[in-house]
Amino acid sequence: MKLLLIKGRSIFNCRLLILIGLLLLSVSVIAEEWTYTVRSGDNLWNVTERHLTSMKYVQRLQQLNRIQDPYSIPPGSKLRIPIAWTRQNEGDVYAHVVAVHGIVTVRRENATKDLAVTQDMRLSQGDEIRCENDAFVTVQFADGSRMRVQDNSHVRLSQMKVFGDFGLVDTLIELRQGRTENAVSPESDVGTRFRIKTPSAISSVRGTDFRVGMLEEGVSTSSEVLEGVVQVSGENRAVRVPAGFGSVTTVGAPPLPPVTLLPAPDLSETPTYYESLPLIITLSPLPGAEAYRAQIAIDHEFENLWADFVTASLPFRDGDIPDGNYWLRIRGIDDLGIEGQDAVVAFSLNARPEPPFVTAPLPGAAVDIDSPEFHWATQSEASHYVIQISQEEDFSSLAFFNPSIKNNYLKLPRPLEPGHYFWQVVSVSASEGAGPFSDVMSFRVPFPGPALEKTKFDKTKMTFAWRAGAEGQGFHFQFASDKAFNNLIHDQHTAASQASVPLPDGGSYYLRVKTIESDGFEGPWGPPQLIDIPYNIPYWLRIGR
Repeated sequence: MKLLLIKGRSIFNCRLLILIGLLLLSVSVIAEEWTYTVRSGDNLWNVTERHLTSMKYVQRLQQLNRIQDPYSIPPGSKLRIPIAWTRQNEGDVYAHVVAVHGIVTVRRENATKDLAVTQDMRLSQGDEIRCENDAFVTVQFADGSRMRVQDNSHVRLSQMKVFGDFGLVDTLIELRQGRTENAVSPESDVGTRFRIKTPSAISSVRGTDFRVGMLEEGVSTSSEVLEGVVQVSGENRAVRVPAGFGSVTTVGAPPLPPVTLLPAPDLSETPTYYESLPLIITLSPLPGAEAYRAQIAIDHEFENLWADFVTASLPFRDGDIPDGNYWLRIRGIDDLGIEGQDAVVAFSLNARPEPPFVTAPLPGAAVDIDSPEFHWATQSEASHYVIQISQEEDFSSLAFFNPSIKNNYLKLPRPLEPGHYFWQVVSVSASEGAGPFSDVMSFRVPFPGPALEKTKFDKTKMTFAWRAGAEGQGFHFQFASDKAFNNLIHDQHTAASQASVPLPDGGSYYLRVKTIESDGFEGPWGPPQLIDIPYNIPYWLRIGR
């Protein structure tokens, strides 16, 4: 009896182990599955025939999905299909390049040489892609999913499989360095199983928009979800990361609980037009951001990237790009290294040909009253120049404009009225058209020195008068015995429009006047004037001269 009891227990234990093993196998099988969307005309028989390895799975598929009638399944229903039951094809599965910028290379499996990645190039399982600095590539897979590989990144297309009769595309990317941005469309008729693997984590999705980046030289991985849901796994643990959240996984540790992504930065004050390089991109600081990432692309989808840079300080200073119209995308990076929500703005660049260096007049200088001249350095790319002159700093009205100057100087054909002015010049080339204007330069046309209008003599002095000045103006008057005014007899600053000089001995004398403006600027001397005083003449003979 005792022997029979022991034997019965042994049989029970054995059956229990078998049952547990089957349950574990069942869990393992079910864990690796894909979701098939039923189409019009589908039933379990034709679905099994198209996608599974054997018709024996019809009944199992019915039991797994608890289907009452295997011949009539409503379109749109979701079928769970274990991966282990499906037919798999690797040989004829390819990806292709939809956009590339900069130096990007691919190393084929078992090859010894790298090839340059080109537009529309076909990529196969096992290919390794490397992007150099400021180089980017966008890859599209068989199900329409896209991966944008950032600069200084290295990825391997570890697995590209098709399950069944093109029912599911299974893609496994190995990220060895850098970052990828991934868009997996949930609207495709083809099922999608898309995974990014790093040394510390695996990010798995079925229809979403997410980013994966390696931190600290591969020790940690950041996963950031913009749309949909991503399952991040590491050290036999998994976390579900929904849209608007991110997680970090470190080698030897499970993923951290998801944290909210930083909000998009405020770009309302960020310029949308630039005229010089490098770009100086300003934005309001984002609370919680330890650093920022900026990307520049020629399309709103950012598949054709031209620049990508990170800085811990503001403003950004980067972007050696050609003139044209672009899109700018900026996001904050938190203290974990998780990158936040994107802010996007369009901008234009017109920095070429560069404006010439202005040589005269420099800011604050005065020009010749009768024949003003303007000079600038020769710009090697310029076919001609455009100059504009205004008394308004915003050039809302023009005192002079010439759009076709062939030389690097201009002599105005007519004088300008006295006053304050602004001027700037632009280079024009045959290939680039008109570039940006030079910096605004100020100059002035001084008021001329007034001419003497009358002279009055009395017993002891001579008084010279000239026209009255404008409000705030003064004058500088000099009286000398030589034309060079080295031997001054009288030197006077006055607000009045006259000056008196003690009556000198007979001889030839010279006098001149210049205007002093209200801000202290002194204009040019008026033309020197000669006065002859006779020798030893009686006073009464001098009256009226």
